[in-house]
Amino acid sequence: MKKAIASALLLSLCATSAYAQAPTPPKLPVPTTPTEPKPPAPVPTPPPEDEKVGTNENLNQGATEERPWAQGVAPDAQKKALELFREGNQQLNDGFLQDAATKYTEALKFWDHPAISYNLALALNKLDKPVETYEQLEKSMRFGVAPLEKDKFDRASDLFISVGRQIAEIEISCQKAGAKISVDGKEVFTAPGAYKARVRAGKHTFVAEKEGYSVQAMAPYIGPGEPYRLDLKLYTAEELTRYNRRWERAWAPWVVVGAGAVVAGVGGLLQLSSQSSYDEFDDRIEACNMNGSGCSITPELEGIRDSGDTKKTMSYVAFGVGAATVAAGLTLVYLNRSTPYQIRADQYEAEQRATGRVTVAPIVGPDVVGAVASGRF
Repeated sequence: MKKAIASALLLSLCATSAYAQAPTPPKLPVPTTPTEPKPPAPVPTPPPEDEKVGTNENLNQGATEERPWAQGVAPDAQKKALELFREGNQQLNDGFLQDAATKYTEALKFWDHPAISYNLALALNKLDKPVETYEQLEKSMRFGVAPLEKDKFDRASDLFISVGRQIAEIEISCQKAGAKISVDGKEVFTAPGAYKARVRAGKHTFVAEKEGYSVQAMAPYIGPGEPYRLDLKLYTAEELTRYNRRWERAWAPWVVVGAGAVVAGVGGLLQLSSQSSYDEFDDRIEACNMNGSGCSITPELEGIRDSGDTKKTMSYVAFGVGAATVAAGLTLVYLNRSTPYQIRADQYEAEQRATGRVTVAPIVGPDVVGAVASGRF
């Protein structure tokens, strides 16, 4: 009986417990599949133009032999360059290209880092300055991929090739001491010497000037990658002055003058001969009158007098003809006087080559540019 009562109580307790727990059954765990640990959220990367120059950690490493672009650059200089670099990046991202280029240029004075040159090249390229862009890209790639990262190095390489198609090379020389040499209106050096530079492909003007001298050369078109060499030679006005006459025979007018003088001289001789005839006539008349009986004019005396008259008349004619001839000759001399005129520098150089002197003359054509030297030895 006691066992029956105990069993009933136990069943009652179990039922009560089951009833109490039924409204809030325990939650079973949701089955999950094992996964890799979730990676941290990615840090936003800066735009391509924002290239890190360096950090304080890099500056403290001291392994400058592995970073040749940092050798010899003091930490303070690197810090200042980094500040200017970041300011330039901000200007570049905001579209202030010239301000960005100015900041990068100033930063390079503190630290000649390839990444600064790379960003400066990007700004200059947008400002349509191919020559400056080319030079900065060349500097940015001089240490390879390490200071830029591969994607930016590849971009710099592609841009370097593209910009290179817009550039030509020139070499201008001049040996006239003191001459000022200009390329496209900008003075580049004072002679003697030479000047080498990259220029935008296209037309260019080269000028050499010095007091009393001047020469100008124009290149119709210099193509991409074409080397253009030019030796500018200066000449005085006297060297480029030539003289011209109406007639090639400069002595011909003087022959006319001489002929007139000869005719006038003949007139003078006739005048003297005429006077001689008159003197003879007078002497005979005087001799005939010495006895006081008078003297008749004989045919002989008339002949002497007539001869004097004829010679006198002929002398006047000769004087007139001679004077007219001399005047005509002098007129011809004036008309055939030497008249100066200027020749071009290339004509002067052609004369020099013709005389066997060595010279260098510029040549410019649609398919060829440069200089040519010729001479006889």
